[in-house]
Amino acid sequence: MLSFPDIERAYKVLQPVVHKTPLLSSRTFNEMTGNEVYFKAENFQRIGEFKFRGAYNKIASLSEQERKRGVISHSSGNHAQGVALASKLFGIKAVVVMPHNSVVSKVEATKGYGAEVVFCEDSTDDRERLTDQLIRQHGYTLIHPYQDETLIAGQGTVALEIGQELKSLDYLFVPIGGGGLISGCAVAAKHFFPNIKVIGVETEPANDCYQSFREKRIVKITSAKTIADGMRTLSVGTVNFDIIMKYVDDVITITDDDIYPMMKFFFERMKIVVEPTGAVAPAAVMKNALNLHGKKTCAVISGGNVDANLFRHILEKP
Repeated sequence: MLSFPDIERAYKVLQPVVHKTPLLSSRTFNEMTGNEVYFKAENFQRIGEFKFRGAYNKIASLSEQERKRGVISHSSGNHAQGVALASKLFGIKAVVVMPHNSVVSKVEATKGYGAEVVFCEDSTDDRERLTDQLIRQHGYTLIHPYQDETLIAGQGTVALEIGQELKSLDYLFVPIGGGGLISGCAVAAKHFFPNIKVIGVETEPANDCYQSFREKRIVKITSAKTIADGMRTLSVGTVNFDIIMKYVDDVITITDDDIYPMMKFFFERMKIVVEPTGAVAPAAVMKNALNLHGKKTCAVISGGNVDANLFRHILEKP
């Protein structure tokens, strides 16, 4: 199973290419919640999202022969951009299978980094089916969006940076899609802060990990119709689930409606743009889902790649 030295090795690989993203805070937010809260701002990462970390670490680990064949992945948008940029930096071909209803700006950014985009239907099953077909036809190397320990180690560097900056921490809130980010962050967080509570957060329509955590087995849902497009996976990966069950203390849910005031707060009070998935963990802290008081807390902002029209619509909500 993934260990902290794996994350340390990943950080050595990533240090020359990633941004060390800031920890942000707001006195107003602290007063609202009654806690000392920090936000790990991965919306300032390259591609505007944490997933560049894992994609680059995985591609860096490939053999020369694997890189020559080109790489492939499937993604609703953020992992797509991470694979595309990392592949560009290594000078190799990248193909990304994306749902036809992906956020347009994410599709264009993926193409802009030089990747070939192939569209599929909406579900993760459709993505995986077409990806497997293209691997058989062309021999591409798969860069899985979440179920890969080398990739997870890269994502875990998010919490490694948190541990480098903070001397103590009571709670860490992390969003869950496929489980890559929380898997890596939980391992790193428990290394720096042995008594910390690591809390995973999903939206209610995409609550597969919430159910899985309680049933102690992977539960696959039939659909995930949530505004948080990074959470539209139907189940967490098996590798991720094993790590979650060992290192994560709880998984909770919020509603899509909880996301909007958090995004507005970030924009109006902290002057930053955060996408719906990126606001999920902070939104759980805003609504004080665990009834915390006086706790030193950090929530991961996973990204800031929000469609301009959707963002305007959200800001206009009463």
